[in-house]
Amino acid sequence: MQNSSFNTIYTRVPLLIMALGFSLKMNAQKKEGEVKTDEIEVWKEAKVNLPQANRIFEKISTAKIDNSKKPIRYEFTERRLPVETPEFSPVVTMPDKGSTKEDENAERYNNIIRAGFGNYGHTFLEGHAGISTGEDNYHGIYIKHNAFRLGPIGANYSGQSQNLIKVHSRTSLSAIKLAGSLGWERRGFDFYAYSQSNFNFPESQIFNSWNKFNFTGAISNNKKDAKVDYVLNSNLSYLFTHLKANELVWNASLKGVYPLTEELSALMEGNIVIAQRQDSLTLYRNLYKLKPTFQYKNDLFSISAGLNIINDREKNTFNRSYLYPVVKLDVQPLEGVKVFAGYEGDVYANNLTSLLTENQWLGRFTQLRNTRKTADYFVGGKATLSNGLSVEAKVSYARYKDFYVFNSNSTDSTRFDVMYSNDTTIVKVTTFSGQASYQIQDIWKSNFKFDVNVYSGLGNLEGAWHRPAFNAIWTNTFTVKNKLLLASDFYMMTGLKGKNYVTDREVKLKSIIDLNFKATYLLSDHLNLFISVNNILNKSYQRYLYYPTQGVNFLGGLSYSF
Repeated sequence: MQNSSFNTIYTRVPLLIMALGFSLKMNAQKKEGEVKTDEIEVWKEAKVNLPQANRIFEKISTAKIDNSKKPIRYEFTERRLPVETPEFSPVVTMPDKGSTKEDENAERYNNIIRAGFGNYGHTFLEGHAGISTGEDNYHGIYIKHNAFRLGPIGANYSGQSQNLIKVHSRTSLSAIKLAGSLGWERRGFDFYAYSQSNFNFPESQIFNSWNKFNFTGAISNNKKDAKVDYVLNSNLSYLFTHLKANELVWNASLKGVYPLTEELSALMEGNIVIAQRQDSLTLYRNLYKLKPTFQYKNDLFSISAGLNIINDREKNTFNRSYLYPVVKLDVQPLEGVKVFAGYEGDVYANNLTSLLTENQWLGRFTQLRNTRKTADYFVGGKATLSNGLSVEAKVSYARYKDFYVFNSNSTDSTRFDVMYSNDTTIVKVTTFSGQASYQIQDIWKSNFKFDVNVYSGLGNLEGAWHRPAFNAIWTNTFTVKNKLLLASDFYMMTGLKGKNYVTDREVKLKSIIDLNFKATYLLSDHLNLFISVNNILNKSYQRYLYYPTQGVNFLGGLSYSF
C-alpha cells in the first residue's frame, strides 16, 4: 500500500466513461447486477444458460430455454461485508426469462399480471408488458405494488409499502449491444421501535419514506470475432427522503480484455463513483479506480497479476490515493476440480443510497465514509460431479479501515447511526464460506450456502453491532408432473447483538430461524394459482434491535400470461 499522491492520474479515464455512459440509447433488458450478492430470489429455479460464442468473456444475453442438466454455479466474488437486511419474507418476483415452468409462459406471451392478497393487510400487484422486435431486441414496462397496511406491532404503526415502475429496452446492432432502463421506486415505512403502550400519537410522526429515480445503461461488444472485448455500464440515481435528505450518485464501470497471445491477455477494469449528498451539509464525494492486470491461462492453471490504483476524495476535506497489488492463482488438478488462492486490496463506496438499502431505519445526518480493505488473503476450491452435485468452499482473512456497523442512536433508540472504526483501528475479519448444490433434472433443485464470520480488533467500535457471526440459507424447488411447482427456503442467522446507549447495555438478539414455502399450480398455459406462507414457524425475531418482524403471514393470488 502506498499513500503517495496520484491526484491527477487517470482523470481522462473517468471522463471517457462518463461520455460513453451518457451517450447510451434508451434501450435495455431487465436490469442486470442490481440484486445484492446475498439476495436470494427463491422462486427462480435456475439461471438462463448462455449461448456458446467465441468471446473472451461472455455477457448475459437472451437465450433459448435449455432444460439440460447443469450444475448450479456460485462464484465466490468479493463482498464488502454489508450489514444487509435479508428478505425473510420473500414475495413473488417477476420471471427471469423462463427459468421455471410458470415463467416460461411469461416469455412465450411477453405479458404477465399477478395479483394477490394476504394477512397484515397485504396487497400485491405486479405486471409486465413487452414487445419483441427481433431475437435480441426487446422493449417493455414493469410495475409493482407490494404493501402491508399492518405490521408486527402497533397495528398500522408498523406497516410498509413498495411501489415501482420501470421501462427497459435492449437493442442488438452489428457491432455493439445497447441496453438501458429508466425507473422510479418508492418505499414507505415507520420507525416503530416502541412498546405497544407508547403508540398514543399520530402515525405520521414516525413515518419515513424514500423515492429513487434510476437510469441504467450498458454498451458491450457484439462481434464474436472482435480482437478486443468490452462491457461498459452506467448507473445514475437520485434519491430523496421524507427526512429532507437527498443524494445524486453516478456509478460507471468499464471492463476490457485484449489477447496478446493464445495464453496471455491484458485486462483493464475501471470504476468511477461520483456522489453528492445534501442534508445538513452538502458533501461532494468521488471515488476513482483503475485496475490493469495481465492473465496467463492454459489447460492446467491460470494466474493473474496487476495493480488496483485508487483515488478517494471529498471536496474541501481530503484527497487520498492508494495502490494495492492484485494476484490470483487458479489450478485445475482434476477435471471438475478447481482450487484457487489470491491477495488483493480495494476501497468500497458507501453512500446514503446503499446504506438505506441495508438498513432503512437510519436517522438524519448519516455519516458517510468509504471502507478501505487494506489486505485480503483468500484460498478455496470447487468441485463439480457428474451426478448433479457441486460443492464449493472459501476461507479469507481481511483487514479493514473505516469498517462500519449499524447501531441505535445514542439519544433515540428508534433510529440507527452508521459507526466507523477510527484511524488507529484495523478491523480483522476471518470468513469461512461454503455452498453445496444438487439437482435432479426437471424434478428437484437444492442449494445450501453458509458464512461464518469472526471479527477482531474492533477498537472504538466495541462490538460488531448487528453483523452476524453465522448465516445460512437452504433453498429447494420441486416440480410435480409439470403442473405443481413447490419451493421452500430456510434461513438461519446467529450472533447478532446491539447496544442501547441510552441504558449503556449490550443486547444479544435471538437467533433468526425462518422457514418459508410457496406453491404454484398451473391451471392452464395462461393462468396459474399461487400461495406463499412466510415465517411458518411463527418465530418472533429482530434483525435490528427493537424492530420485530411479522409472524406467520401468507399471500395468495392469481397470475395471468398473455
